[in-house]
Amino acid sequence: MISKMSLIGKIGITIIYNEYTILKSWWKTALLLFVIQAIVFIVLSIWNEKTTKRLKRLLLPMIFLFMGIVGLIYTYYDFTETSHRLLKKTFHFGFYIFWLTWFGNCIFFMSKKSQKIEDIPQETEVY
Repeated sequence: MISKMSLIGKIGITIIYNEYTILKSWWKTALLLFVIQAIVFIVLSIWNEKTTKRLKRLLLPMIFLFMGIVGLIYTYYDFTETSHRLLKKTFHFGFYIFWLTWFGNCIFFMSKKSQKIEDIPQETEVY
């Protein structure tokens, strides 16, 4: 979706904003966004496994959720108030989906209950 930008957007990336050429290729953009989401998921997974107290387990997902809200607000502002508003709606929608999956990661780990590791009874050998 992100790679389906308007003609003006493609010309702008080609001529002026060369650092955004990755957005012209759908698979490179998808790979980049997947890697970002995977990193968020892995960081939250490790945090969830290492912490035992509920309040402490909620801390990092809440920070990431706050970062996501700020990112979504900035993305909306950028797409409505700057020259990026000239890009197609599919381009905008792709970034909004990114932020929704970011929120999904955070909410998943905020609602996940800790798994209690049960002691495995040792077998006694009977002779």
